[in-house]
Amino acid sequence: MSVVFESPSDLSEYLFRIVDNGGSSADRYTVAFSDGSYLALSGSPTHPQGVSISGEGLDPAVMQEWVENGEAVDLALGDLPPHIVRHILHRNNEGFADFLEAVEAGDPRAVAPRREDAGVNEGTHDSLGKGIYSTPGGYRVRLDGHPDDDRGPFATAREAVLASLPDQYGLSGPEYHSTMDLMRMEPSQEVKDRIAELEARRDAEWSSARGM
Repeated sequence: MSVVFESPSDLSEYLFRIVDNGGSSADRYTVAFSDGSYLALSGSPTHPQGVSISGEGLDPAVMQEWVENGEAVDLALGDLPPHIVRHILHRNNEGFADFLEAVEAGDPRAVAPRREDAGVNEGTHDSLGKGIYSTPGGYRVRLDGHPDDDRGPFATAREAVLASLPDQYGLSGPEYHSTMDLMRMEPSQEVKDRIAELEARRDAEWSSARGM
């Protein structure tokens, strides 16, 4: 079975920001994507009592406020436990499965038979899947302008879907982008220290609230 996201590197343009609130809520991790969708995850999202919620329309300014106010810490993929990274890939592949299947099947609602029949992929946050059209032996993604400017050619539907995804600038300007290199796959000690500080502050707040 084909999937869109085979490895974390496939998320490079689509991944927008990852923050950790230090455990102030069960869904401590918020993973946002460049189309405004997001995952809210606990530390064990596949556990029967874990949290793995998907949503849409997340305001990037809200995540920026969390970080600026010290309510959350920016993370890269490498700062997440490996099972969380695998879960992010799995949840996204679940969400893209039907569309990928439709492109592979040549469904005209997903892939146009000719360039002239395809919409224009403008790279905005809602451009996901737009502009894909068939070519002899493959696919391309229509952009505004000359046909030579289109993305592709691509041999597989998976590659075409990836090429249709918005990037971080499709959702917002740089003022709301992560301060991290999101694709860093090694954990950072500096980030670990920030998380530990936030967790300690959360613990102190809870103890104070309980009168301990």
